[in-house]
Amino acid sequence: MTTRHSDCVHCLMRGQSIFAGLSREEVCELGMDVQDIHVPAGTTIYHEGDPAQYAYTLRQGGIKLVKSLPNGHAQIVRLLHHGDLLGFEGLRTERHRHSAITLTGTDLCRLELRALDALSQRLPAVREAIFARWQQALQEAEDRIVELGAKKADARLATFLCQWVGAYPQQRAAPFPLTRQDLGEFLGLSTEHVSRIMADLKRHRLLHEHKGQIEIPDPQNLFLYASSDGTRA
Repeated sequence: MTTRHSDCVHCLMRGQSIFAGLSREEVCELGMDVQDIHVPAGTTIYHEGDPAQYAYTLRQGGIKLVKSLPNGHAQIVRLLHHGDLLGFEGLRTERHRHSAITLTGTDLCRLELRALDALSQRLPAVREAIFARWQQALQEAEDRIVELGAKKADARLATFLCQWVGAYPQQRAAPFPLTRQDLGEFLGLSTEHVSRIMADLKRHRLLHEHKGQIEIPDPQNLFLYASSDGTRA
């Protein structure tokens, strides 16, 4: 892992961060140490049950949040893209409720939680930005519960792929570091079931996958496939 001091004033991600509502002058006067860190793929940033010390903004790369189950298995509870936040639950709980594992080489901004808590009390715009992100995460969790309960497996996976590629609107092919096991853990499916559905999507030319990237030639066609509950005419 490499670390350097972050220049929040000139950061290209500031508009997507919790500091987006601050003026340039307010950012200059934050008075807290924000660090840029680079973490290799497959690194656990923090473990479930660890004392919560830092919060992070994901600048580039991908992260999965994993929770241990009583039966010894693991469940992916969220998949994070650029601009997403993690570790902020530490503002309300003493320990992390999940593990955070990088899917790719990942760049993050790291903030010390105690300093962030004090800052959020001083600057309402920061506090409101954090609450807005929590609300967004809750909405995503509710939407996912509906997806898991209302859609069949193939429609569930197709919907997820539409959403994943949609997070990279400027790119023809989206990075796709997820394994079949990752997809299964996130969508509540077996690895074998995921593999069969992916093969079917590729066979019908709804999806191309090559060297860690996926491309959807006709997003509308895949969306219709997902909306039709995974059945083709």
